[in-house]
Formats: sequence, structure tokens, C-alpha cells
Amino acid sequence: MGYSHMQKIGEHTWIYPCDAVKDRPNLGYIKGLDMALAVDAGHSSSHVMDFYDALEKEMLPLPDITVITHWHWDHTFGMHAVHGKTMARPETNTHLERIQQEMQDDQGYAKRFINSDVCIRREYAGGVPLKVVSAQEEVTENICIDLGGVHAEICYAESPHTEDALLIYVPEDKVVYIGDAQLGEFPSWRMDFRRLEALEQQIREMDVRTVIDGHWKPYSKRAFLAEL
Repeated sequence: MGYSHMQKIGEHTWIYPCDAVKDRPNLGYIKGLDMALAVDAGHSSSHVMDFYDALEKEMLPLPDITVITHWHWDHTFGMHAVHGKTMARPETNTHLERIQQEMQDDQGYAKRFINSDVCIRREYAGGVPLKVVSAQEEVTENICIDLGGVHAEICYAESPHTEDALLIYVPEDKVVYIGDAQLGEFPSWRMDFRRLEALEQQIREMDVRTVIDGHWKPYSKRAFLAEL
């Protein structure tokens, strides 16, 4: 059973909190006067539906745009079920298109994926469909989306976790959503300290009050930089 509530971060920003039982990451939500934007598409269609149920309970509109922080399944495999347009880096789509091709070529792929981890088995229990799609629009440079009175700055970043990281920065609330950008490379967890230092410097230079990562509670900027 997913969480049933949204957690408010700032005037325009929320998260649908992470769930370690199913390895569900935090899903971000930013609401302007004209549009709403979600950060990451979640682990499955079930994750998306739980997120949208929580939005409905708060009388918040469904997102018009969903931006993907990186390609890993717990952030992207719900993309087929989201409302509105999806956006990601070209490298993210390359990874997802490779997975799509592997699923077509290998009929046992889905079963092996679901059985690979207890959290994934919990997420897909009861016949939740496994479907992988790529983002509809590719982010090829830093962009700023005006949601109406609030802005989502979509920023390329270096990350030791993956090569396709995007940060979503909301200057009005001084909040930045980073996905899993500060973690080591999966599955070895090898840490590229040059990339980590580049990420640290990028966040240090932002006028940020709160840092939202993928699988932990919100950090103050000072606490996050101290953790790094």
C-alpha cells in the first residue's frame, strides 16, 4: 500500500514521499497558476496511480509535464501511465529504448527483472503490468519552464550515479530536486569523486534552501553539502 499523502515543501512545491518497502523514490510536484510539473514517473503504473490519488485528495491537478531525472527503472517505468507530456535527456531515452529492444528480443526479460529484487517483486505483485516507454520530448540543453508565477529550471548535471542526470530547480521556493545524482554508480556503487565534486559545486552555487533526493527525507542545503 502506497503513502496516501503529499508532503508540502514550499509554497509551490511538494513530494509524494519515498517508500523503502518497494524502493519507490520521492516524486516531486511543482504547481504554477497555469501548469503543474512532476519530477520522475515512478516505479510502475501502480506507483503513478497512488501518486495521483494523493494529488486528488489535496485537490491538486494532475501534472501537465513529467520530467525524468535519470533512466533507472524506479524513476521511469511508470512513464507509460502518466498524465501529460514527458521529458528527459537524450541519453535517458537511449537507455530506455535499449531496454524496450531487450524486452522484445527476450521473452523472459520481464520475469527475470521482476524476480531480480524483493522490492521489485513487491511493486509488481498482483499482476501490475511491466511496460517501458521513452520520453516524448528530449531536453538537449538547460531550459526554464514558466508554470505561471513559478518556474522549473531543468538543468544538466554531472553525476557519479548515471551519465544522464537532470536537476529541477524552483527558484521561487529555493528547492532543487536531484533524483539519485549524488549516489555511486549502480550496481557496483563505485564513486567517481570528480563527478561528485562537480555536482557539489553546482548545488553550492545555487540559491537553494532545500534539496530533495530520490530515496531520503528532504535536506537543508547545508546538511546535504555536509553529507557529500
